[in-house]
Amino acid sequence: MTGEKFSDLSDASGTMWLDVGRRDWSDLMLAATGLTRANMPQLVEGTSPAGSITAAAAQELQLPSRIPVAGGGGDNAASAVGLGVVSPGQAFLSLGTSGVLFVVTDRFRPNPERAAHAFCHCLPGRWHQMAVMLSAASVLDWVAQLTGQSDLPQLVASAKAQGVSRHSPFFLPYLSGERTPHNDPHARGVFFGIRPDTTAADLTGAVLEGVALAFADGLDVLVEKGGTVGDITVTGGGARLPYWGELLAAALNRPMTYRSGGEVGAALGAARLARLALGTERPEDVCIAPPIERVVEPDASLASLLAIRRRTFVRLYENLKSTFVEYSA
Repeated sequence: MTGEKFSDLSDASGTMWLDVGRRDWSDLMLAATGLTRANMPQLVEGTSPAGSITAAAAQELQLPSRIPVAGGGGDNAASAVGLGVVSPGQAFLSLGTSGVLFVVTDRFRPNPERAAHAFCHCLPGRWHQMAVMLSAASVLDWVAQLTGQSDLPQLVASAKAQGVSRHSPFFLPYLSGERTPHNDPHARGVFFGIRPDTTAADLTGAVLEGVALAFADGLDVLVEKGGTVGDITVTGGGARLPYWGELLAAALNRPMTYRSGGEVGAALGAARLARLALGTERPEDVCIAPPIERVVEPDASLASLLAIRRRTFVRLYENLKSTFVEYSA
């Protein structure tokens, strides 16, 4: 659309060629891979112009010529802008096909030992950390198919009616391996504690709880080494299931905030970045959080129960870690 090559810093952070702390290409990494800066696109902040639309593209799209194109951002960084997650400590939790717990930081805060992503935000002078789970809402679709249930809301309602007890089945949600905190491509999904009277509702409840407990693992990683996670906004397709919000609030022992229009956060964020690229407004004035629809507070008794069950959840992975490797060989 512009005839030029640009990359915003949030996307460039995932290439391994970026010095994320300096917000510039790493000459060391380029040299190690036989490249130079001449091979790389220009870097821009997400709020900066990245060229203008060409006359040919403008004619094809029936737009005025020379419209500036914003640097933009990666999907999660743009979602953060749309949700107003722009200041250090602000966070969102995405229940999409995969799961993301994203928190804004005031500097580059790497934690590779625990498989935390540490990237540039798409706003100037800001960074973010992410705990990423490879399977989130996708495992709910999987268990519905597994149990032959086509009515997903009804299946979740039955899981809520069944509730969680000390002896409910467990589920390790690692169907495709796991990133944070294990960085383990060999890990696989596991049901534990199946009994003769286990039902589809029990399995569904275990899946919902397992994802929530995996997010709790991710939260621990983000608050390590002095990290701060404040208000957490919930987004993604799984946010439409209130019971999942109750389990998340209890597992993380944090309130879960739901905002109007949260499901279109990334698109709204992209539009906001385009608006900021005109250079007449400040990010703080444009990237405001949408109105709150509801806040789910953690239920004390459920939080206490999940804290106990999480110890078993963590131990199950540790006990199976070497077996996962043997199984994958």
